[in-house]
Amino acid sequence: MATPLSGEQVRQFKTQGYLVLKRMFDGTDLQVWREQIWQFLNSSYETPGSWPTDISGLDDFKYNPPTSTFARHPRLLAIMDQLGGGDFIEGDGIPIIRWPTPDPHWEIPKTGHIDAYGGRWLPFMFGATTYLYDVAPHGGSFVYWPESHLAAHRYFRAHPEEVDGSFLQKKDFSWDVFCDNPATGGREFTAQAGDVVLWHSYLTHNGSTNINDSPRMALFARYDHRKRQEDDFRYDIPQDMWEHWAI
Repeated sequence: MATPLSGEQVRQFKTQGYLVLKRMFDGTDLQVWREQIWQFLNSSYETPGSWPTDISGLDDFKYNPPTSTFARHPRLLAIMDQLGGGDFIEGDGIPIIRWPTPDPHWEIPKTGHIDAYGGRWLPFMFGATTYLYDVAPHGGSFVYWPESHLAAHRYFRAHPEEVDGSFLQKKDFSWDVFCDNPATGGREFTAQAGDVVLWHSYLTHNGSTNINDSPRMALFARYDHRKRQEDDFRYDIPQDMWEHWAI
């Protein structure tokens, strides 16, 4: 049976910590998601004066019907099964919007973060992000640091007790410890609508400012391991970072 990702794509994901998949979703998928989000916002793409620019993360958004949930799209579930060998499950994720800003100045973020440590410890395995509209350079793109997942793994191998987020309590803590090149290595995920970037849970990433005219609407999902609630698993940082994967 054919797998959704080729051997070369899996190698790139493992080496770089991310993988871009072009045109993964078609116009029908995108239109369904666009209509749901604009209805939730009580606005439309064609009426910029009605854009609720004080809203970015749509925490209360619910896909309707639930079967249209981004994380449950069959193409993503097939990748989840390939990467996890049946051990990965759907996690969380919400739409996030970067509205245009009048500030003409743009610069790539100087640093980033890794997910799941902003208030509750939610270990997960990989994430997926797509855009509902094309995103050009400086358009509020997802920014990621290639190979930074390797630096984060080295850190947690040395400090496994901190994988629960206790590193945030350390004096003078900086997210830069999870990235070898925080100031110079950031890369924009500029993409066409329907493109997807897959990213390892340890990959340093960040949002960015949108100085273009179009809102950047992103859907993202995180996928967890079935053993996410077991402490023996949650604190286990294997020497081989792919031990709990099927790749």
